[in-house]
Amino acid sequence: MKKMKFLSVFLVLALSVFILAGCGGSSAADDSSSADEATVYSQDFTIVNETGIEIYAVFVSPTGEESWGEDILTTNTLPTGSSTDIAFDTDVDEQYWDLMVADSAGTTVEWSEIDLFTVSEITLKIENGNPTASFK
Repeated sequence: MKKMKFLSVFLVLALSVFILAGCGGSSAADDSSSADEATVYSQDFTIVNETGIEIYAVFVSPTGEESWGEDILTTNTLPTGSSTDIAFDTDVDEQYWDLMVADSAGTTVEWSEIDLFTVSEITLKIENGNPTASFK
């Protein structure tokens, strides 16, 4: 029960950091390019692990989906200080995706509504005991 409460608080803090990081505005020029329906967007991205913890699994799903699907980590594990490219091999052309990572104990952290049409790199960190993510 104590672990579940800690995990809940941990996830709320992680989500809060994600929301605050995503509060940057977009310019009108960014919105005008979305009118071109022929534009093809890539959902591929690089994940950088600067957490101090080895990542054992990475899952993504379109925002709003109930299931995570399979582990998409392209290496056996992702040690801290390492990065790996995540390439989508899917016909799903969703713009917003959720991300979940797991460590060796199965502890997970989630980030929601990541715009993979504009994000090409996700750097994961733990700052002051809280998981954070920065997006490029």
